[in-house]
Amino acid sequence: MFASMAIVSKEGIDIALIITLLLLSTKSIIGAKKWLFSGCTIGIATAILLATFALSNIWLATIFQSKLTQALLLILSSGLIASTIITIQSKPYPTDNQANTSKSLQGYCTLVALLLIAISTILLNGFSVAFFLLNLVHQSDITHASIIIGSVLGIVQTIVIGAIAYAALLLIDANIVVDIFPILMSFLTAGIAAHAVAKLTSINVLPSIIPQVWNTTPYFDHHSNWLALIMHVILGYTEKPSLMQLIVYISTLLFLFSIRKVKLNTDANPHRSH
Repeated sequence: MFASMAIVSKEGIDIALIITLLLLSTKSIIGAKKWLFSGCTIGIATAILLATFALSNIWLATIFQSKLTQALLLILSSGLIASTIITIQSKPYPTDNQANTSKSLQGYCTLVALLLIAISTILLNGFSVAFFLLNLVHQSDITHASIIIGSVLGIVQTIVIGAIAYAALLLIDANIVVDIFPILMSFLTAGIAAHAVAKLTSINVLPSIIPQVWNTTPYFDHHSNWLALIMHVILGYTEKPSLMQLIVYISTLLFLFSIRKVKLNTDANPHRSH
């Protein structure tokens, strides 16, 4: 029971924090919530389906558990979130009084991006959860009831934490949201990109340059510290980053912040764009 609860809770909280941030960052976009939840549903169904097939197919299990596959999913998520940030900052998005503009090609592409972000996020974390739980089911010394109870408790914990985070962030003033959430989304993007680099350097696809720049594991480990876990998911905090990870992380932030600065300058001096 505790094993199933632990893995569902751990991976579920990662998903909940990312989806919560996406929901709040795109709440002014007509249909964003529906597309995000549709992506979550598709991602969960796909993860369970793939995990079921992987139980009887070693090749499929190896492919989806490989660090290269995980890195590719992380790169996809990072790129899609970055494009969403850029699009949100480049043009005002439709509100309830501007529903007609939500049918524009740009708006549709952003909704599709949100769908794919949700699917890739769920797949990245959900496949390992589904595969682990299905493996537990096939172990004769563990009852199905204990697995189900543990999984339900993990899901409840995830939902509660996600709901608390969502409710707390909703209390933030709307004007602050416009400034804060694109910044948080930028850190999220940079963190995901850095996590992808960690996967790629571990299989020698990319050089680490310096394998370990520092080590804060004894003091601030995201596996045992809630604040560290939140920083790990949203800000990209890692205990033992390589130099390549730091380069990609900082470069991604500089790129997204430079676009934000250009947008702010354009808004302050609209005549420059003509």
